[in-house]
Amino acid sequence: MPKVKLQCTNIAPLTNLDNEFENKSLKIGVFANNGCGKTFISRMFRLLERTNINDNDGGVQPFNTDKLITLGETKSSFGFKISDDQGNIVEDIKIDLTQNIPPTISQTEYLYHTFNQDFVDENIRALGYEHTEDVQGFILGKTNIDISDDNIKLSELNKNKKDLRDTIEANINSFIEKHIDSIANIRRLSDYSRYVSVDVFLANGENGKQDLQKKFKDYVTDYDKIKSVPENLSDINPVPSIQVDESLLSEILNILSTAYTLSHFADDFKEEMRNKQDFIEKGLAFLNENNERCPFCKQKLEADALSLIDKYNDFIHDNESKTIKRIQLLIQHIENKRKELTLLRTKNTEASNQYNVYKTKYIPSCESLSLESVEIKAIDELFVELKNALDSKLQDISMVVNVPDDIAKMIQKQLSTVNNVVERNLSLISQINGKKNAIGEENKEVRRNICKAAYNDWVDKYGTDQKRYIDLDKQIVALEFEIKRKQDSVKISKKKLVADTIRQVLDYFFSGKYSLDDDTFRLVFQSKTLEKEQTKNILSEGEKNIVAFAYYLGDTHTIIEKEDDYKRLFFIIDDPISSMDFTYVYTMSGVIRDLKLMFPKLGERLRQIVLTHNSDFIRILSSNKILDKILLLKNNSLQEWNDNFTVPYINHLLDIYLIARKGVRASHTTANSIRHIIETIDKFESINSNEDSVKEFIKTYIPDDKKSYTYINDLSHGGWRTEQQPMTDDDYQEVCETIIKLVESRYPNQIKYCNEFTK
Repeated sequence: MPKVKLQCTNIAPLTNLDNEFENKSLKIGVFANNGCGKTFISRMFRLLERTNINDNDGGVQPFNTDKLITLGETKSSFGFKISDDQGNIVEDIKIDLTQNIPPTISQTEYLYHTFNQDFVDENIRALGYEHTEDVQGFILGKTNIDISDDNIKLSELNKNKKDLRDTIEANINSFIEKHIDSIANIRRLSDYSRYVSVDVFLANGENGKQDLQKKFKDYVTDYDKIKSVPENLSDINPVPSIQVDESLLSEILNILSTAYTLSHFADDFKEEMRNKQDFIEKGLAFLNENNERCPFCKQKLEADALSLIDKYNDFIHDNESKTIKRIQLLIQHIENKRKELTLLRTKNTEASNQYNVYKTKYIPSCESLSLESVEIKAIDELFVELKNALDSKLQDISMVVNVPDDIAKMIQKQLSTVNNVVERNLSLISQINGKKNAIGEENKEVRRNICKAAYNDWVDKYGTDQKRYIDLDKQIVALEFEIKRKQDSVKISKKKLVADTIRQVLDYFFSGKYSLDDDTFRLVFQSKTLEKEQTKNILSEGEKNIVAFAYYLGDTHTIIEKEDDYKRLFFIIDDPISSMDFTYVYTMSGVIRDLKLMFPKLGERLRQIVLTHNSDFIRILSSNKILDKILLLKNNSLQEWNDNFTVPYINHLLDIYLIARKGVRASHTTANSIRHIIETIDKFESINSNEDSVKEFIKTYIPDDKKSYTYINDLSHGGWRTEQQPMTDDDYQEVCETIIKLVESRYPNQIKYCNEFTK
């Protein structure tokens, strides 16, 4: 048997309601006194319609559910679960409410349509008890064209598509779990969701393949290299460039091409000076002003020594000496440049070796790059040629020494070649140093490439399956379109259905007194269409509620999109009889009974929950089998409804019958049961009964009875006379039998019913 479970936590007065009950159908009634929480239950169901909730799009304020939360609480919840005969869950609703934020509402299997005072206030009273004429749209009906074959084919296509997707998804998820998800923080990358996704792969396939230099496994190897970078790995030192001043080269060429005049000094003296000119110049610089002592041996200088010193001074200040000195300096400068070249080549080799280690072990993005070698042979040969020329000039400054006219340009050209290599290498060194020092970005880049390469790998492995999946999807879309085209061949106007249903409900209650104009949706009163704002002034309060209920049932069609949606309807009806005359209560019960006639496309099952605080209304719904399950809401609990609340007479009669004819012992309620039976019969027959009616009724119809009146009148009111003897079980049985015989004589079928019922 189906089971229904209702749960309310901190829903206003329902602080902790949690009940489950069985019933053969979903036609349920709930009786509750005012303040027990039945209206709050209807409000929770109304939230499921989602017509009163907005997520702040378009500037509309969300429906305020704070008023539904128990005072003093900040959160509440509502649950509604239905299980079928086999225990399968067919509906499982959860609503969570939190103060100041919109509610969280789960998806529903049914289409809930709720009538309560909130519905009246917001949709009917706000419009002056008039219905808007702006009812738009169509309900898609079922065509006479047989689409069963199409549906079978569609089912097969969907199954094939699902099976293929499951296979692809299993393979890809296995790949992700095995090769990707172990990589630290890779899920945080936007490229992960962009490429490492079954949905993305199935949607794009080969079109999403990325242009990469490597395969997936190679990028994983790169990632492992990057992870191994030492924390304090030093930078690769840059290689310095080398420069030669053009003016210096010009000076050298000028000296080589100039024939200098020789001095008068003897050749052997000149030779001596050439060999130790630096030493002599430094010694002369240490002589004191009086030139009395040698700066080295401290001996007093004699005339010969002083004469030699004068000769040294004269030679040093001679042009030949100055020229020789300059040539020597130029030779030394060239030698220094040759050393710089050698050092440059050495440093470049060291940097190149270090670069190769870094790119191979740590920075795989640079592995295709290498530093260039520096070639210095050509420029060194030019420097040697200049040096040899200066050496020759040094032997005889009066001689012109010839060198190539463009040797200076050749030197600058070779220098430019060397420096260009140095500059290009410097760029690569700066790049790899930068990547090393920002290894986190390098790490991120290789992880991005891992994501892209994984996608490429899937295209290579599963590309054929992906194309099949896309083809199946296209076939499904085309077939669904064709089925919809066939179904759309029958469309039913919602506006007409709404108007017809409203008019039908009005006829139930008013039998033509009120009707509805199809075009304007205005009420028609005695064949006259009411003007705007007239309706609320003409209708009584009870009539207003009838009209509101008619509009409610008419609006059922507005939530239907296709004909099969009728089978998902679930009516929630909260006290629709407010302010109605008693005769209208019977009519309302008839309307609820005939919902399947009003909505013939509901299918086999009518689903409804009727909530009320009117005992007569619930009695009518119960005794006429309009509802299959009646519950009592009391003290935060739903209990089985006791039929005594609805048909007390027959239950009292059964109690008396059991004592009189079946030997059941009397109880403290027996006297009340007898009095109820007598008063009911008396009221039925006499209409204008009074306080003495019971006594007169017994005197008239049971003249020989001596105990019944005392038993009824005294014991049913709790009274007792001290002189009166206690009544025995036989006395009780005798009185009950007297009453049963009385009923049997006047209404024998009632006693037959009791006899059949107690077999």
